[in-house]
Amino acid sequence: MGSHGAQVAIAARTASELEEARTRLEQEGIETLTRRVDVTHFEEVRALADDVLRQWGRIDVLVNNAGSMGAIGRIDECDLGEWRRAIEVNLFGTAHGCRAVLPHMRGQGSGVIVNFAGAGVGGPGVAPRVSAYAASKAAIVQLTESLAREVSGDGIRVNAVSPGPVVTEMTEAVVRAGPANAGSELYARTLEQRDRGGESPELAAALVVWLASDESGALTGKLLSAKWDKVASLDVEVANRSSLYALRRIDGVLFGELPRG
Repeated sequence: MGSHGAQVAIAARTASELEEARTRLEQEGIETLTRRVDVTHFEEVRALADDVLRQWGRIDVLVNNAGSMGAIGRIDECDLGEWRRAIEVNLFGTAHGCRAVLPHMRGQGSGVIVNFAGAGVGGPGVAPRVSAYAASKAAIVQLTESLAREVSGDGIRVNAVSPGPVVTEMTEAVVRAGPANAGSELYARTLEQRDRGGESPELAAALVVWLASDESGALTGKLLSAKWDKVASLDVEVANRSSLYALRRIDGVLFGELPRG
């Protein structure tokens, strides 16, 4: 976003990481604000929003990108505290960010919210033994769809991004858990993704910029894949009218989009 002329506010729990990121961004000439925030605490998230408003006077784009893998293992064996923590970071953290900025976006009559869903939501890509992560990321997609409808008359668009298997701290969490907890399939797949470098984070970054720009038009309430969806050829009007790019079971009965066979 910064390379496209935006002023950037970033938050994280670790002060050293924030300072490193701020230095890098400012070396690129990007005006940057940083604040240490735990997204599970709404007051900390709201304080960040207040800082941004004091410094720049408006909030145009919110990107909810905090994530935790949470408990790794069988649900009847894993630590329920870690399971709950993933929901608090992934789902409540996203809800907190939205709640903090929406009054300001409504007041200015515009805004864009981008929520990060999982590397793969739905279908055969859903892995076993990471049920907290899978549940929270699917919930983020439904939150995105519901909120998009809620703010449809306020000039605010809300979409979700699936970044693909980018190598992050969550990748290392699966590796540390080992095959005994993560399961041999997920463990082997994660090792392979890590060793080949995973998907480029630039794909997800480019998709976020597209969603934040006028190029994405009125698109809202959708889940897009950074790797697979070719947004340049996406028909926004058709997508907004249908269950395309949404978390749905399409059977031609409940939604009526396919003829009954």
